Amino acid sequence: MTAQVAMGEMSWVEYSKRIAVPGTISILPVGSTEQHGPHMSMNTDVLLPTEIALEVARRINGIVSPTLNYGYKSIQRSGGGNHFCGTTSLDGNTLSCMVRDILRELARHGARHVVLLNGHFENVYFLLEGADLAIRELKASNIDRFEVLTLTYRDFIESNTLSKVFPDGFEGWALEHAGVMETSLMLHLFPQFVDMSLAPAEVHAKFPPYDVLPSVPGLTPPAGCLASPAKASAAKGQLMFETVVSGIVDALQKEKRRR
Repeated sequence: MTAQVAMGEMSWVEYSKRIAVPGTISILPVGSTEQHGPHMSMNTDVLLPTEIALEVARRINGIVSPTLNYGYKSIQRSGGGNHFCGTTSLDGNTLSCMVRDILRELARHGARHVVLLNGHFENVYFLLEGADLAIRELKASNIDRFEVLTLTYRDFIESNTLSKVFPDGFEGWALEHAGVMETSLMLHLFPQFVDMSLAPAEVHAKFPPYDVLPSVPGLTPPAGCLASPAKASAAKGQLMFETVVSGIVDALQKEKRRR
């Protein structure tokens, strides 16, 4: 992180001046510690939203809070399941309460506009719950002007970009865990944490249209990937990164005009 946008690298004096500027947006990246196949590091869901948040903040003169490195449990149909060694997860209530507490603290610092930038699909509703709880408590404390925007970065990958990344057709996000999208972004941003020689060339994940708890390990491909990352590339990652960052910046500027 660079001192210009990273809260954790600022002194409290510098931060207090920055956060007091009207309209300043604070971005809280939220990820997970989760297996991402044999070819990629388990902090993928931490690194990607953090780097996206930093670049967005540079373009809007925002502030990036330290990333939450743990997320909600990996669901088998979207993340392979919570049974893999290394995947380290929180209960939903724990995650919501952590988000609530951090938002209350940011409000105490003077923040009035916060973005929860999510990098782990399963976090979504628990982030919304944490934001709702925080806003409710802040209103009770007579802080009415506090706004939270929650987003998942992959939702900003547009259809024309998807057609370039998946020229043979895009089958949807459900089976893209540790596949072409995440692997390409990591090859662009953090190639040191990717070993394509270990990337499975063929993956055949097939799940029933419902969730089974506890997870049935045999339903998930042994490598942990739900789609093959073999066609990933740094060039595809660069294209998606720019699309995502630009899309988020545009969305935040639109929200600013709405206020």
